[in-house]
Amino acid sequence: MSLRLRVEPPGTAPFAHESQAASVVVGRSTQADLVVADSYLSRRHARLYLEPDGWYVEDLGSKNPTRVNGRPVAAPERLQPGDVIELASTRLVFEPAENAPPGLRIDSTVFRPASEILGLGEADLTARRATVEGLAGRLRLLNEVHRALAGPISLEELLELILERAFAVLHPEEGVILLRGPDGELRPAASRRVPGLTGEFLHSRRLAQEVTEKGLAALVSDASLDERFATAESFLSLGVRSLVAAPLLDAEGCLGMISLNSRAHLRRFSEADMELLVSLASAAALRIRNIALGEEAARRQLMERELALASEIQMGMLPRRFPERREFDLAATLKPAHSVGGDLYDVLLEGERLWLIVGDVSGKGVSAALFMAVARTLFRAVVPGAASLAAALGRMNRELARDNDRALFVTAFAGCLDLATGELAMANAGHNVPFLLRGDGSVGPLVAPKAMALGVEPERGYPTGSLRLAPGDRLLLYTDGVTEARDGKDQLFSEARLEATLRAAGEAGAEELVRICLAAVEAFAAGAPQSDDIALLALQYHGRG
Repeated sequence: MSLRLRVEPPGTAPFAHESQAASVVVGRSTQADLVVADSYLSRRHARLYLEPDGWYVEDLGSKNPTRVNGRPVAAPERLQPGDVIELASTRLVFEPAENAPPGLRIDSTVFRPASEILGLGEADLTARRATVEGLAGRLRLLNEVHRALAGPISLEELLELILERAFAVLHPEEGVILLRGPDGELRPAASRRVPGLTGEFLHSRRLAQEVTEKGLAALVSDASLDERFATAESFLSLGVRSLVAAPLLDAEGCLGMISLNSRAHLRRFSEADMELLVSLASAAALRIRNIALGEEAARRQLMERELALASEIQMGMLPRRFPERREFDLAATLKPAHSVGGDLYDVLLEGERLWLIVGDVSGKGVSAALFMAVARTLFRAVVPGAASLAAALGRMNRELARDNDRALFVTAFAGCLDLATGELAMANAGHNVPFLLRGDGSVGPLVAPKAMALGVEPERGYPTGSLRLAPGDRLLLYTDGVTEARDGKDQLFSEARLEATLRAAGEAGAEELVRICLAAVEAFAAGAPQSDDIALLALQYHGRG
């Protein structure tokens, strides 16, 4: 089987290359079998070779990878008639030896690159259509379509308009527009037929593959003579003989195809019909893409509004004002990494007991935000009247573990301060260790018995520890968004930097302490994206004096 290629080098006229050899090396080296003047071509760029089942192409380690129909060639790939091989700036169109440019003809079938048709000069188009009956009507059709596409139109209206105009001028019996779905499959999006025809619209999957994957426009004068339809008994049994199809191409790729068919006794399509359909498909593809982008932008805008509302609701759940007592000062802040987050803090004054908690929900986004809301609500529900901190956390854990199908959990540090004595009961459910700043200037970790995060095992217990705060002592509770903040070099802020920041803060009160720590983290990140939520809670104990 001889090899015939249409060679399209950059900057020079295309030419045909025919070879009887079973292997052809393409490159810019004079030792190559096919030498092409392309400065971006490797010396030995690619090889075409013959196997029993047809011609194959393989890349020979070129600097600019070989592509077939836009796809990189990772392994030897079998060529099909009409395949476009891209070598740097050079294009090779694979054709059987008996074919001749510009189209690929197989029996009664013509395949031509849609981009080639769209690239014809105005003089070429005029010459090709000058002998076609109804030239004025066809030009009027294109003008009407372009004017209609300039105004507001939905996708359904657009597809119906294209089919309506195609029927008015090309007179097929049936027409269908197939669009590629998110999964890559082609599905009918609109169809039309003349009165009297019934049943499901039939189309050739093999033809659709040629049109959509290779960007080829197709003209089939007689389907009964084309091997592609030899097994399509239902297709031929209905009398379908002639059809014309064009890809819906734009700069981003192929969106689908439009196909028109007719019976031989009623309509036999021509190349002029194919060119007109390609023009229609090109106009439609651009608007389809714009409609899809507009719908995506509208969905994104709606989602952003909903997330902004969710963020407002979430932030509204946190304490806006803290209890005012002479025994203590409180301050806190929450800075989500995204619109909504999973960090939380809360404070509740119950008589002479001050309850406080800082937590971090596993995961991110809306699911974490919802679980955070549940955890904060449970804290408010179980604390009043609780016999102890251990009892309160145990009840929170049981409720969070109930029906927890998504296996979310909350790490938390919680405490209960006796305002009269300064006695602080505390528990750590898998959370970061807070810092204790004594009135004498010393800074160290606030160590409490560690237990499992809340929401994992319903019967898990939460042991507590205790210490006595003296007047002037301060606590800083935080989430891992503080210590795991990263700078431009991907370094962590770390517990060591946080401790150094606290030591340098001197005698700063609760509000100033929160401000200093947050500023230190932001200065360290120096504009690097925030990857996790940040929560800080500071308490300064004054005692009864």
